[in-house]
Amino acid sequence: MPDDQPPQGEPRLDLSWRAAWVAGAVVLGLVAVFAVAVWVLGSPGGTPYGNAGTSPTVVTAPTSSAPSGHPPHRRKHHPLRDPLQPVKIHRDPGCPIRPPQIVRVMQFNIHAGVSRYGGTGLARIAAEIRAAHPDVVSLNEVDSGTIRSGDTDEAAYLGRVTGLRAVYGPNLFGYEGGRFGNAILSRYPIRETHNTRLPRRPHSEPRGLLEATLRVGDRTVTFYSVHLSQGGRGAAQRVRQAEAIGRVIASSPHPTILSGDLNSRPGDLPVRILRQYLLDAQEYGGRGRGLTVPEADPRSRIDYILYDNHFAPARDSTRVLASTSSDHRAVWTELVLRPKGQC
Repeated sequence: MPDDQPPQGEPRLDLSWRAAWVAGAVVLGLVAVFAVAVWVLGSPGGTPYGNAGTSPTVVTAPTSSAPSGHPPHRRKHHPLRDPLQPVKIHRDPGCPIRPPQIVRVMQFNIHAGVSRYGGTGLARIAAEIRAAHPDVVSLNEVDSGTIRSGDTDEAAYLGRVTGLRAVYGPNLFGYEGGRFGNAILSRYPIRETHNTRLPRRPHSEPRGLLEATLRVGDRTVTFYSVHLSQGGRGAAQRVRQAEAIGRVIASSPHPTILSGDLNSRPGDLPVRILRQYLLDAQEYGGRGRGLTVPEADPRSRIDYILYDNHFAPARDSTRVLASTSSDHRAVWTELVLRPKGQC
């Protein structure tokens, strides 16, 4: 019997049909694998690893760094895209972009509303404040019920005629039958106020740090008005007062602005102490030298607007404003309140 003939009674199977059957099985297997891969990769939320519970995420970075301990940013899920195409970043609709808040600040020692030309100058002071369109004003040398100011409550008057909310912080009581101190005017709602007594020598004029907690948009801002002791004999007092102010500022949990007549030049120790905590609007966003006294021919800079790093000064926005009544020029600036980390 020829070698290529099967033994008698064994089933006969042509080798060409066997090869065709094997090839067909392989093709069908490849088609099945390809179909499964297309289904997995093409489905919304699918991944190359077949885990339908996870998908690519695009995280929008906050405008400013958020302190540690804040909740993580919410993420938005997107289907897979062609990796060669640019990916457009989308912001979570529940986390809207907040534009920066501009805060216009004015610092003004008003000379008790008594004109340097004689007589009352309070109406002119009010006109100068209105012309500057500030959001927040720090006022020093403010009378309430004194003989020299005609028993006027100057803070209340200035608030009323400028359309701003007024807070008064008296430090000297019984002066000409009334009170003498600092005031704050605000276009923003005032949540809390507090007046902190500052260190002083015995028998010297008392000074205070007037604090107002403001609601600026959806943020809480702490605003301070202060008038440090004056004269050569008050130099040591001003240092102690600046140190006390620094301790108060360091404990504030909110964005902070400090405005005031510091009776100190930029290189003096009280200013250097406060500059350990705060930035100087004149230095970083000022025009000219920022000289404020005497008003008619200013030769010294003793009035300041200081802020912490929650703010940034608008470029060339800090300047001094002439006064037809006070013996000081006012300081005016625009500060940009940096947005919080988004959501």
